[in-house]
Amino acid sequence: MERSTHRVRACSLREVPPGTARRLDTLPRIAIFNVNGTVYAVEDVCAHEFAVLSEGHFDGISVECPLHMSRFDVRTGEPLCLPATEPLRTYKVEVIDDDVFVHIETGGHN
Repeated sequence: MERSTHRVRACSLREVPPGTARRLDTLPRIAIFNVNGTVYAVEDVCAHEFAVLSEGHFDGISVECPLHMSRFDVRTGEPLCLPATEPLRTYKVEVIDDDVFVHIETGGHN
């Protein structure tokens, strides 16, 4: 099955002001973060062990896993400290007028 990308409306820009995060009701699990007016999207599950990152502490640039305190840069998905060593998956974000859209890849594996 071929993979494709779908653009999904996440929310209005007003619903995710700078310095805040928002969990999306999507599969895969995705969270969006507003870093100084730029919105980023990453998978909402810690790369180390299952924990919902959007429930962790977001300091404006990085999010801390609520389970084992791993931190991730939400702009790149890169882990900033142990125990996580693998990056988070990132997603393309578009802001059109006041709407935030996330591009989600769907489809089968090759």
